[in-house]
Amino acid sequence: MQRNIEKILKKGHRYPMAIVSIIGRGGKTTIKTMLEGVLKDAEVYEGITDKKCDLITVAGLARPLKKELLYSTSASMIVANADANYRFKIPYASEVIDYGFSRKATVTASSIIQDNWCQTFTCCIQRSIGTLNGNVVLPKEFTVKMNVPGKYNIYNALASISVLMLFDVKEEAISKTLSELKCNGNMERIYDGEFSIIYNKVSNPYQLFSVLESLSENEFRNIHIVTESFNNINPSLRKKIADVLQEWYSIYNYTLHIVNDGSGGQSNLMELLEDRNMEYQFDKIDEVIKDILNNAGKGDRIILLGSEKTKNYWADFFNIMKE
Repeated sequence: MQRNIEKILKKGHRYPMAIVSIIGRGGKTTIKTMLEGVLKDAEVYEGITDKKCDLITVAGLARPLKKELLYSTSASMIVANADANYRFKIPYASEVIDYGFSRKATVTASSIIQDNWCQTFTCCIQRSIGTLNGNVVLPKEFTVKMNVPGKYNIYNALASISVLMLFDVKEEAISKTLSELKCNGNMERIYDGEFSIIYNKVSNPYQLFSVLESLSENEFRNIHIVTESFNNINPSLRKKIADVLQEWYSIYNYTLHIVNDGSGGQSNLMELLEDRNMEYQFDKIDEVIKDILNNAGKGDRIILLGSEKTKNYWADFFNIMKE
């Protein structure tokens, strides 16, 4: 351990711009935002970097990319999800700090309270952690409040807390940062009235599953989903997106709208949904907005999925309505 710490520390500097790399699928941007709100002496990257990496954080529940781990074999520590169904070879001389809901995880969460747009939980450090500075974090518990819903955001928070503990950040600073955090594109509220409109950036099936799963944590009347056609992603990922939409359709019985981006023709996603006997509506964005607002009732949730282009259409529409 001390041998690895000496690689990071230099005379006169506590942390000489340590390099943190966040890999995996789902949550990288949110974790990066959480870390950058506190760490001033570290460079945080999404994915692999051409710089020598000191600490790897594996985000999400998806299998991490093997090439990313192989590229970063010099990392002193790895922060990994204890609940994820994956295996990887630990780089030489690396230590692992695991997080998640598993009882055996080093950093875990309990006493979770969901309250519509926010959630509170008790973060439990279940065993001692040796920090990058050579100190030791003893087992402890502290309260964390986040103004963003979703079980997957608790995973993001636990990953971030694990990293911050390794940098000797105190729990008071961690709790304060997470309570003030604003995650654009992560269960972001566009409108909140009789019905609510929520936007989440989605570019792969893993993010989509996390978003749809999180909807089960709160009460709602009906769900209206507005999504892009995902024509610009890998066909195998598009097929998995169709699988996820089908899986949760049987649970929520939601209304599905696919936005016509003007490129012409039927998208492959639509063909995949038809093969699964799923109903959907395909219209230009103006017609989608008009149709949903005519049918949305009290307690309904409108979920916008895809790129920020979709969010901006709806935000602009409601800004015009306010003027």
